[in-house]
Amino acid sequence: MVDKIKYDERNYRKHDERNKALIKKSLEECGAGRSIVTDKDNVIVAGNGVYEQAQALGLKARIIESDGKELIVIKRTDLSTTDEKRKLLAMADNRTSDTSEFDFDLLTADFDIDLLNDWDFKSFELGISADNNPDDEFNKFGEFEYANRDVEAYRSIILHFDSEDDVKNFAEITQLPIKDKTRAIYFPHKENERFKEVYE
Repeated sequence: MVDKIKYDERNYRKHDERNKALIKKSLEECGAGRSIVTDKDNVIVAGNGVYEQAQALGLKARIIESDGKELIVIKRTDLSTTDEKRKLLAMADNRTSDTSEFDFDLLTADFDIDLLNDWDFKSFELGISADNNPDDEFNKFGEFEYANRDVEAYRSIILHFDSEDDVKNFAEITQLPIKDKTRAIYFPHKENERFKEVYE
C-alpha cells in the first residue's frame, strides 16, 4: 500500500530543511498526530511533508478509503488528557504547520485571483501590485498601512516574525513606523505625500 502513495508534483506548501526537521522531530517524539489525504489515484492532496518524513523514519502507513462525507478521527489510545506527550503533540502539530509556507507562484498559476481572495489571501502575499488603484486595494482588504500610488518597488519580500518583540526589534533596527495593522511598507520609509495614508 505504501508504495502506491505518490507525492503531489504541484504541492502548494513549501517545506524547507527547518520545517522538515521539525516534522521529523514531532514524529519521533510524539508519533503520528494526524492523517494525510490522497486522491483516488493515490496522489497526496494534503500531507506531503509529513509523508516524506514518515517514510524516512520507516513508519508504516494504512489507507482508509472515504468519499469525504464523514470526518475520520484518529484516536491515539496511548495518550490521555493529562499526558505530557499529549501536550507536546498538540504544540508540535501547530508549530510544524507554522514553519512551512505557501508556494505563491503555484497558487497564482493554478487559481483565479478572486478565488484566492475569497480564501483570505492578500495581494501583497500573491505579489500583486497596488500601484494602479490603491483605493480599490484598501477597500478590498482594509489592512494596508500605505497603498503605493506612484512608486514601483525594486524588490518585495515577505518577512515572518515569531513574536511581537521581534516585530518591535525589527522596527527599531530599520527605523520603520510599523503599527499593528501594517501589512506593507517601503524601506527606506517614504514620505507620506507620496502615499495614501490609511491609518493615522
